Amino acid sequence: MPERKRQTPDKGRPANPAPRGRPPRRERNFAAIRGGEDTEFRRRILIAAAEIFAERGFAAASIDEVAKRLDATKGLVYHRYRSKGELLTDVCEDGLDRLTARLDEIAGRREPAITRLTEAAAFHAGQVIGEIALHRTLAEVTSFAASSGRSDEEARAVAALTARRQAYDAIFTALIDDAADQRDLPAGRDTRMLGRIFIGALDAPLHWPPETLSELAEKRDLIARQLAYFAIRGAGASDATLMAEFSR
Repeated sequence: MPERKRQTPDKGRPANPAPRGRPPRRERNFAAIRGGEDTEFRRRILIAAAEIFAERGFAAASIDEVAKRLDATKGLVYHRYRSKGELLTDVCEDGLDRLTARLDEIAGRREPAITRLTEAAAFHAGQVIGEIALHRTLAEVTSFAASSGRSDEEARAVAALTARRQAYDAIFTALIDDAADQRDLPAGRDTRMLGRIFIGALDAPLHWPPETLSELAEKRDLIARQLAYFAIRGAGASDATLMAEFSR
């Protein structure tokens, strides 16, 4: 048989080239590390920004203050956000994404509505205590004052965030409706208005002074359950229902 010619790779081309359109492994590893670092730095930016917005208010806050809180150069923050309004939007959207995902999961369970409402209430109250800066920022953004004197682009962003927060609050109203249909809460009432009062009770820590929140930090879960109990009782739950839900 004639000897088969041995194939050799072309000069200047690696024997095992990376698939077309895909960077070499070393570059992919670096990109993954850099992506992880960017995600972590973005999280730090959002936390710092929420704190500054909550302490100073949107109008008085600045990106420079956020960078200073991070002990970073302002260029690192400006590289990711073109304006203070864009940063505020990301803070609120990120928070609402996390809140809504968890609340949707609770609301979608196959349990009595009053049980889902109780857990949803405790979850929300715990989040308010644990992420007070985020929730104070959301409260400012969704108020009338936050949209006055803003550019058209900022006003649209505020309107979109307000609509998202209203959709989040509506999950509680729907659970109250369902609990009334299942006779665990009184029927025949204005549940839309009741839902606002219900959320207002859970949002009570927004108005507590910093020293009170610091004192209660280690009792977050207990305080959240107590706020949920107060809200469920205010919605008209009987003593028997309260006992059943809060003895779990």
